[in-house]
This record gives sequence, structure tokens and C-alpha cells, in this order.
Amino acid sequence: MSQTETATQPQSTSPLAAWWQRFSAKHKLVAQFVMFYAFSLFVTVLQYAMLTFLPGLFYRFTNWCNIPAQLIHLSLGPVDTYVFDYPVTGDATGGMGYFAAFAITLFVAQCVNFPMQRNITFKSHGNVWFQIAWYVVAFVLITIVCSFLMGLYVPLLKGLVPPAVYNILITVVNGGVQMVIYFPIYKIIFPEGK
Repeated sequence: MSQTETATQPQSTSPLAAWWQRFSAKHKLVAQFVMFYAFSLFVTVLQYAMLTFLPGLFYRFTNWCNIPAQLIHLSLGPVDTYVFDYPVTGDATGGMGYFAAFAITLFVAQCVNFPMQRNITFKSHGNVWFQIAWYVVAFVLITIVCSFLMGLYVPLLKGLVPPAVYNILITVVNGGVQMVIYFPIYKIIFPEGK
């Protein structure tokens, strides 16, 4: 058999891959959500890993954890909090050090998430600069909303669980809230095709 004949023959796929292709063709929205969830889970694990060591580095090598990072004060009825509420705690889980670690973690996670969601989950080939601009707008707004929500549940979790469990819970809860918000937004930002 010549190389040309070999190149034109279809590649054999595994039974699992063949099943997934059939499933995703028949249930496109469900398949997109599964891919979205899988990539979001990967990014959540990446965030957890980064939040496990970055705050400690800021605590050890800077004095940033001694600087309060309580930004955008909101008082809405019985709720009196900050959108970004990282008071000094005397350890690596507070202050500007934790806020900086959190911000770096979010930035890296979104740099990993954007191409996976755009190119693989939603198979979008639209104007990448337009999509980046809307992605950044959505990211900023959703981050502010989620940070406000964190101001409500973080103090409760900090008092109930040890730091290792606290980081897992914060990452999972924040990631879960963001997934519920992001999926419909991504459907708009990343239309399939051109």
C-alpha cells in the first residue's frame, strides 16, 4: 500500500471516542456542558494548587499579609461587607498577600481556561480579539459578584474548618458559583463557527 493510500484511509478511533462523537452529535448542549465542566474542574484544581502555595510565599517573603485588602465597601440592608474582603489575619490567609495570590491565581486560570473553552468546548472561530474583550468584561463582572458572595460565606467557613479544608471549600464553592454563571455567558461570547 502506498503512503498516499495510507494517508487517505480513516483513522480508527477507540470505542469510547466513537461513542463520545455519536453522543456529542446527538446531544450537543449536554456534550458542551460536560466539556465545559471538565475544563472548569481542571482549572479549579489548578486554582487550588496555586492557592495552596502562593499565599504562603507572599506571607514568607513579603509583608503584604500585614496590609488589609478590604476594597469596595457595600452596605445593602442587613449585609455590610466588602466586595474584596481580605483583612489582616496574622497568617497567610489574609491581607494584601492573600488578595494578590487570589488575583494571580484567577488570572492564570483564565489564561488556561479561555483557549480550552473557546477552541475545544464551543469550537468557536470568531474574532479572537472581540471574544477576549467580552471575556475580560464578563470575567471582571463575575469576579466582583463572586467576591461579594465570598464576603458572605468566607468568614463562616474560616471559623468552622482548618485552613487546608478552607482552601478546598473556597475553591469548590467559588468555582461552582462561577460555572453556573459562566456557561450561558460563554454560549454568547463563543458562538460556534465563524
